[in-house]
Amino acid sequence: MLLVRVAFREAAQYRTSLALRSLTEAAATVLDLAAIGIVFAHLSALEGFSLAEVAFLYGTSALAFALAEAFVGPVDRLGWHIRDGRFDVVLIRPVSVLVQTATMAFSPQRVARVAQPAVIVVVSCLALHVHWTPDRVLLVPAMVLCGAVLAASAFVATAAVLFVAPDATVAVAASTQGSALAARYPMTVYGHHLALLLTVVLPIGFVSWLPALHVLSRPDPLGLPTALRFASPLVAAVAVGLAALAWRAGVRRYRSTGS
Repeated sequence: MLLVRVAFREAAQYRTSLALRSLTEAAATVLDLAAIGIVFAHLSALEGFSLAEVAFLYGTSALAFALAEAFVGPVDRLGWHIRDGRFDVVLIRPVSVLVQTATMAFSPQRVARVAQPAVIVVVSCLALHVHWTPDRVLLVPAMVLCGAVLAASAFVATAAVLFVAPDATVAVAASTQGSALAARYPMTVYGHHLALLLTVVLPIGFVSWLPALHVLSRPDPLGLPTALRFASPLVAAVAVGLAALAWRAGVRRYRSTGS
């Protein structure tokens, strides 16, 4: 927390720069929503999902990834820290290696990214034509939190690759960002086989797609068991365990650059 507070103090000294970067992020979100709007200007539904339903999927998944990026996103810069020798300093400090790596390039801008998808979630929930039973109401924050844990686990697990391939920073970032983009739309837009891959093999569908089917009172187009709609906490727990194993294995295999 001390490292995070220091980052906020530093950012406060450059408020104009922070404001401009935040506006850039907001513009990117507006462009994404504009693209969805263009699609619905020509179609009444996307794979059978209305504009409000697609916005709900977009908002919940984007919020989950934004939360994950706010806390552990900077781990994707691990390759840079290894190359310039800064990671050696991390290893000798009496603080968790993962915590230090996640805060070395912390920016308040990452926290600001949470606000935009949060607004989309609220607005889409108000626009949805669903019967808001207690289980559906509780499932919305639960799916976002579990999705954030899944996304954070993906960030950490893929960043662990950088211990053995420090120059793969771009590839690692592309894989995590690709997952974030894939989670924002109905899985069926990718075709049956790819949708199954993204849901069963890669747990992207557990970020928002499967729990959203229950919130939206929708049958599963992929024909998966109904119980999977409530399996995100279990999948997230498994993902945390696998990410921890990958990270620890990477730390054990790390060899100093000597710089």
